[in-house]
Amino acid sequence: LYNGTLKRDVENRRYSSYSQMEGWGNKYYSKAVCSPARAGSDYCFVQNIKSSRSEPDLHWEPPRGTLRKNQVGGRAEHKTTLNRQSIYSSCSTQQGTTRPSKKMPTRALSCPSSNKPDVVYAQPVMSCKQDAVYGQAQSSSKICGDEIDGGTMTIQKAIQLLCSSDDKYQAMGAYYLQHTCFQDESAKQEVYRLGGIAKLVELLRSTNQNVQRAAAGALRNLVFKNPTNKIETRRQNGIRECVSLLRRTGNTEIQKQLTGLLWNLSSTDELKEELIQEALPVLTDCVIIPFSGWSDGSCNRAREIIDPEVFFNATGCLRNLSSADMGRQTMRNYPGLIDSVMTYTQNCVASNRPDDKSVENCICILHNLSYRLDAEVPNKYTQLNHMARSVYMDKTLTGCFNSRSGKMENDEYGVPLPEEDFKPKGPTWLYHSDAIRTYLSLMDQSKKDATLEACAGALQNLTASRGLMSNAMSQLIGLKEKGLPRIARLLQSNSSEVVRSGASLLSNMSRHPVLHKTMAHQVLPDVSRLLSFPSGNTNSYGEIMTSACYTLRNLIMSNPHLGKSYLSSNMLNNVVSLCRNGSCPKAAEAARLLLTDLWSNRELQSVLKQQGFDKNRMGSLAGTTFRTLSSRF
Repeated sequence: LYNGTLKRDVENRRYSSYSQMEGWGNKYYSKAVCSPARAGSDYCFVQNIKSSRSEPDLHWEPPRGTLRKNQVGGRAEHKTTLNRQSIYSSCSTQQGTTRPSKKMPTRALSCPSSNKPDVVYAQPVMSCKQDAVYGQAQSSSKICGDEIDGGTMTIQKAIQLLCSSDDKYQAMGAYYLQHTCFQDESAKQEVYRLGGIAKLVELLRSTNQNVQRAAAGALRNLVFKNPTNKIETRRQNGIRECVSLLRRTGNTEIQKQLTGLLWNLSSTDELKEELIQEALPVLTDCVIIPFSGWSDGSCNRAREIIDPEVFFNATGCLRNLSSADMGRQTMRNYPGLIDSVMTYTQNCVASNRPDDKSVENCICILHNLSYRLDAEVPNKYTQLNHMARSVYMDKTLTGCFNSRSGKMENDEYGVPLPEEDFKPKGPTWLYHSDAIRTYLSLMDQSKKDATLEACAGALQNLTASRGLMSNAMSQLIGLKEKGLPRIARLLQSNSSEVVRSGASLLSNMSRHPVLHKTMAHQVLPDVSRLLSFPSGNTNSYGEIMTSACYTLRNLIMSNPHLGKSYLSSNMLNNVVSLCRNGSCPKAAEAARLLLTDLWSNRELQSVLKQQGFDKNRMGSLAGTTFRTLSSRF
């Protein structure tokens, strides 16, 4: 099975998060939220920082993967957006997982700059199992034995058998097609050319369970990594017939084939709307809720009836669907869906099964559903944000001679934070402290990179906004739940995608001065170590360096005395190299801003001078940004 999260190259591209850096210096967010600056300090730059969101995840995984996008055979394509939110969705076939690429968060110019960048989200990602998994290569049915093994059967003969009035011969033809399409890619084209898909869809209406199973298995293999066959299956009403059979059958083997087929189909964008309308209700009501262990008292179906593989396939399909805008909105509002996914995940964590194969899908679904949550789902923080803006406007009108009145501050709103629901339900689960504890627990226990990345991506999304939610979630993660050491450990991962997610999350959290003291002691060593590495050769390198520069900039400027001990020659030389790195323009800009702010502080400037920096060198590295700001000192 492919096990990963979206990627972005034709076959290996990650789409886990996009950067909003574009235009960071062109917009001024006059109402941006920022915490109070100390008297006489130069820390206003915090207000100009960009946050990042983790993108939705598309599930399809090549031999080793984390979400990828645009994969041959059914990978959902994710459009590059300015928001960096995280989302996972599973590209159907249970064999791969693909994930969209992520871009690092960005920050605005330092100090009193009027340019405020947007926050960055980790974008939704589809499940890396691009087309979940082939059906069995060989039928377990006793019907087909001699003719398939003897080599006397052909694709044309098999399709003719599908039209037989005898159930035995119908199953024989379908099993042969399932077997042949597993072994030979070209067989899929021939079945399409001979009109076999329409006949297989028709057999889903058979009353014979062996025929139903064979037809579903053949379709599952036919659409594996084959967009043409997927579209043809939809054209022949295959989605509706598949869902109808899944609703009425109690046969586990048929359920496995049907849910595997739906997973494979869900990786194609053109089919998602119909799958959301037709398949989501059945998968949720007949598989997800009964198997998860969650109940609101109205579910009468016994959990043991559902096979774990059926649940795995169903969560893989929903993982892919949750990466689509329409799917994300519909799934958040579907009764019992989020409750069931969260309950199953928490049960696995409690029973020490963090790497249960369905946990990855569940976490990726939650990751995807957290994408742009603050903007798309009205919540308790929405009203408080309006109240905070009113307080801000009142202060601005009455304090027109106050130098701080022109800045809406991040940690000083004058309104209380909301109390949590004792029993969260539906979308409120996505930003509840119990969910955050679950993500942090998985960071401790899981050894799967895709799971770690999805946990960090979900937290990245919750901390990506400029309102009270970001502030409250950051404090909850860093102070109440003491999650910073666990996030810092992600920076030591061998997976560049995990490092990227962890660095983006820390960058988001570093925008809040209330966390600076704690973060400086707990994560500054790991962040500075990242910046001490020589140029990397991964696609994530530029994003990682961008986030690291912004995090370091925020933390060091809030406590120069502590921060100067981390300004090693290796780190500074690497930052200088980043300034000159034409292949990573966002990282280069972040490095220039970091050097400019370091030079603007007299205590830190002395450290730079000891390392051979002077005004001329700084001017050549930081360019107009340095020359503009240095005139103030």
